[in-house]
Amino acid sequence: MCGYSEYKMTFCDQIKSFINENYDGNTNRILNDMYEHIVIPDKKIVVLPVQLPVNHFDKNQKLFFQNLAIAAAKQNLQLITISEDKWITKKNIICWRMLSHLGKFVRIHGRLCDIKRITKTQADEFLFQNHLHDSPQAKYKYGLFYKQQLVAVATFSGGRPIIRNEKIYRSCELVRFANYQNYIVYGGMGKLIAHFIAEQNPDDIMSYADVDWSSGKSYEKLGFKFIEYTEPQKFYLNVKTCQRYYPQKLPHELLCEFAQQSLPLDDFLSENDIFTVYNSGNKKYLLILK
Repeated sequence: MCGYSEYKMTFCDQIKSFINENYDGNTNRILNDMYEHIVIPDKKIVVLPVQLPVNHFDKNQKLFFQNLAIAAAKQNLQLITISEDKWITKKNIICWRMLSHLGKFVRIHGRLCDIKRITKTQADEFLFQNHLHDSPQAKYKYGLFYKQQLVAVATFSGGRPIIRNEKIYRSCELVRFANYQNYIVYGGMGKLIAHFIAEQNPDDIMSYADVDWSSGKSYEKLGFKFIEYTEPQKFYLNVKTCQRYYPQKLPHELLCEFAQQSLPLDDFLSENDIFTVYNSGNKKYLLILK
């Protein structure tokens, strides 16, 4: 799938080469020249490769990619933002997701699948291999099995009390959902959500669509209502190792080194090849059941 030669190819050229090998239609450009990008009109997507940072990020620009996604949506286009560090560390998953957007995937109907509760280990391993993000804590974990093979996973939080319309509601979160490799289980997410509702009887279900990759349409088809865009998430990215850190989870040894010198944190980190990056944020959705 990613078997083309990458020798002496830039990151952007690798993305272009992958698309050209797997797509026969026309591509063009609509954005300014600040970033290389590929527009695929008949798929209504814009692919935006974002190279590793080489200096400080302008904090006034943290909404840049989210604003681009919103601008693209107004033209009935979906912006897919691919960061170079994710391409390096999660290339297979990105290739599978790109193939699905290009219409190249194995189709499985959810009605042919069985639902089973799965263990934390099963969920973590599946999500590590098939989801671009980590596998956070979740109370409930379900899998869809097709001929004994695990082909989709959804994880949910336990119920949390929230106040809406001056009443207290038991709200749960759909934390993660992923299909297996370049398979798509048609109706799979809906089937897993319906099963969870039947078992746990929540008052509503909240979830987030990653704006880097998702338009949120799959949520809307299931009756979820768009609530808001969340602020882009800040990360510290080590450009040598492609390791991302949440600001509150910087390595202890690095913080000890920082405490022994006088530079501001961002300056100290940049001297260690660690720079601030932001994603595009999320679209928050809510499925009201009661």
